[in-house]
Amino acid sequence: MAFCKNCGNNIPDGATFCSHCGTPVYDTTSQAQTQQHQYGTQHNNFLNSDDVTAEFDPMDIKENKVMAVLAYIGLLVLVPIFAAKDSKYARFHATQGLNITVLSVAQAIIYYILATIISIIFRGSIIFGVGGVLLTILGFISTILSIAFIVLAIYGIVNAVQGKCKKLPIIGKFDILGKFVK
Repeated sequence: MAFCKNCGNNIPDGATFCSHCGTPVYDTTSQAQTQQHQYGTQHNNFLNSDDVTAEFDPMDIKENKVMAVLAYIGLLVLVPIFAAKDSKYARFHATQGLNITVLSVAQAIIYYILATIISIIFRGSIIFGVGGVLLTILGFISTILSIAFIVLAIYGIVNAVQGKCKKLPIIGKFDILGKFVK
């Protein structure tokens, strides 16, 4: 038996309103569980990207796991691109790894261009403090992006070692490799 939060009157099991004051009765445990489930579902949906492992030959997966792992280690992405041209599995992971590599190089170039512009604009100025703040913010954003790329690479390596073909969250849908290498 529960008690009304408003008036303290006993509320029979299964009642939706307090019979004394009319206050709606909420089951807080199920509400908390629902919120927790919704958060867990959103978190899992972020990491549960397209799994296309069933489209790949198990022997190809077994033979090319090392090539798939190399695809996520910076410029070593070139090894599976050129050494495992015929492996659909290695090519899938090379595409994912190339996405990370290209975006991380682009992020670094953009960072250095913006940092140079900010330094030139605020050099020798009384308001150099503004430039310093802008450079700090730019550096913070760049660091966060770099960490995100590392996390994505680790996620890709784990999938490659497990023999899975799951696209990376957010950036996995782009096929940079397919546009340049046939």
